[in-house]
Amino acid sequence: MVDVTKMPENSFGSVPTPAIVAPIEFTMKLKDYENLGGHMAQVRQLEDMTQQRESRITNWNEDNPWPFA
Repeated sequence: MVDVTKMPENSFGSVPTPAIVAPIEFTMKLKDYENLGGHMAQVRQLEDMTQQRESRITNWNEDNPWPFA
């Protein structure tokens, strides 16, 4: 389970179907994502992503203990 109220700002999107896109992989441990059948070939390190394209980094939500709890 994830707490979607602790997702980064603007992390939700929409698609043409009546659905909400909420990327739960933002709040999961990498091993859990892999065990669920996540697209591991598409996983990138944050450092690589911020150097390859325009990025927006926001402050960490202190109410969210992951990954330090």
